[in-house]
Amino acid sequence: PALREKSVRLTGYLEGQLRSRTTPAWSILTPSDSAQRGAQLSIHVPRNGRAVFGELSERGVICDWREPDVIRIAPAPLYNTFEEAHSFAQLFHEAIARHCA
Repeated sequence: PALREKSVRLTGYLEGQLRSRTTPAWSILTPSDSAQRGAQLSIHVPRNGRAVFGELSERGVICDWREPDVIRIAPAPLYNTFEEAHSFAQLFHEAIARHCA
């Protein structure tokens, strides 16, 4: 129960950090309701998503690419922190600004 609680809080925090700077260049496909999702967010980046993914990877972020245009990020409650979720959101917004502006 404690791991699921942290998972819900961590993924929700990450979603909030991402949505704080929403632009038309991307959207979150994963349901916001924690009962309908696991510990991951699928981020739809229809234009230059592969470049955004590449920059994130180069900057040390472990995420995966799903064809045709989705970046999947999965904060793990056992070892990821809220600070790391915040850092990811900042890196993501920077990459979006560079490749999708």
